[in-house]
Amino acid sequence: MPREKSSPDPGAAPAGIGFEPLRHADLSEQTYAAIRRRILRRELETGQQIPIDIVAAELGVSRTPVLDAMKRLAAEGLVEIRARRGCYVRALTTDDVREIFEVREAIELHGVRVAIREGRHAALADTLAAACEAMEAATAGDAYVDYDLFTEWDRAFHRAIVTASRNRRLEELYGTLHVHLHIMRVHYFRELEAAIRIKSDHRAILDAIRAGDLAAAEAAMSAHIFVTRDRIIANLAPDGGRL
Repeated sequence: MPREKSSPDPGAAPAGIGFEPLRHADLSEQTYAAIRRRILRRELETGQQIPIDIVAAELGVSRTPVLDAMKRLAAEGLVEIRARRGCYVRALTTDDVREIFEVREAIELHGVRVAIREGRHAALADTLAAACEAMEAATAGDAYVDYDLFTEWDRAFHRAIVTASRNRRLEELYGTLHVHLHIMRVHYFRELEAAIRIKSDHRAILDAIRAGDLAAAEAAMSAHIFVTRDRIIANLAPDGGRL
């Protein structure tokens, strides 16, 4: 049976949430970066309120840069601003996950097609092989050697495929998905079973690209993307908003 959360004492002083004071000149940018970093690391939980006054006090800034940061984070889809209620870490819904992965598939498949059709698949394969080797080095047996490094190289693997499209606008569009994909990685990769599956999928994608087999590369890429999507959706709460 889940434990009931205790109600806060309305008369008690508001508790801090762990921000360190800022010591840089560009306080607006640093405030935004500090809050964003904690959301991406999931140090601020889904649905958690981000109290403006407390964050401002902990960072040693006025309310203005914190409010500006909230607006930027809301535009990125990381924060929800509720009228007269405050700012909250936004949850990803089932629809969010489906839509993000559909866009991701379209962009990455295009990168694969362009690389193979233009005869640049061997160079792309070399880049992907380096990423695969680094991901192998970040795991050992049934444990992570370096979890953060694993996620960084997974991101590099997929970014290389997108870059192979040589389409700046597609790269920019993919960049808008990055923050949400990062949150999903942090959530999904905690299970080593997922990491093992991802490494296997990446090898299949790499082998097909190196061989210049477009049909096999497309099939391997789509399967990898949608298996990951389905496992993430399966981990969402019944209300569709826990990621």
